[in-house]
Amino acid sequence: MEAALIFEEPKQKVVIPRQILGLTAVLLASTAVTPMNMLAVQNVSDLATLNLNPISVKQMEQVLDPQPLNLKTMEHNDGADIFGINNVSNIQLIESQKVLIQTREKIVASALLWQGVAYNYGGTTRAGVDCSALVQLVFRENGIQLERGSYEQFRQGVGIPKSKLEPGDLVFFNTNGTLASHVGIYLGDSQFISATKNCVEVQPLDMPYWAKTYHASRRVIE
Repeated sequence: MEAALIFEEPKQKVVIPRQILGLTAVLLASTAVTPMNMLAVQNVSDLATLNLNPISVKQMEQVLDPQPLNLKTMEHNDGADIFGINNVSNIQLIESQKVLIQTREKIVASALLWQGVAYNYGGTTRAGVDCSALVQLVFRENGIQLERGSYEQFRQGVGIPKSKLEPGDLVFFNTNGTLASHVGIYLGDSQFISATKNCVEVQPLDMPYWAKTYHASRRVIE
């Protein structure tokens, strides 16, 4: 009986480019070092060739090959999400709204401090003020410059409907047959403050006299 000869097929030798070897070293170094892979980490710098099958090399190329950016996604989002620009814009918007609310609150607080001050046509002090002087002084106390007369103030800011009034907006009335002859500061909850013939006082906006003479509203806080 002839002895059977067993031939072992030599494994295919694949040459690995130096660039892949360098990246492989990085990948191996980033993994947890255990007794199983300690030898591989120690010898990786000495590798010139590896006995790997073609599939393993292909898989390695896929792992090492970076994926391109999704340009469609970038175009849809204007690239903002990638760099967090949208988040920055949102934070800035929130901060702006916070400052706006604080400004409105300060104007209301300043106006209420004038309650009871006597009315004086042409007056511009706490000894006596008229309606437009009250508005000008309150806003000046909060860093906003307005014109002196009610007619000039009516040309400032932007017009808003009565239903959209916010604290700090201006309300104008026709009290003597001419438009915007009286002005006050809206406080919220259908209340406003103005210098009437009596004194600086808070009154309901829907009071019959004011409801009848109401002309328009303006927003000067930006």
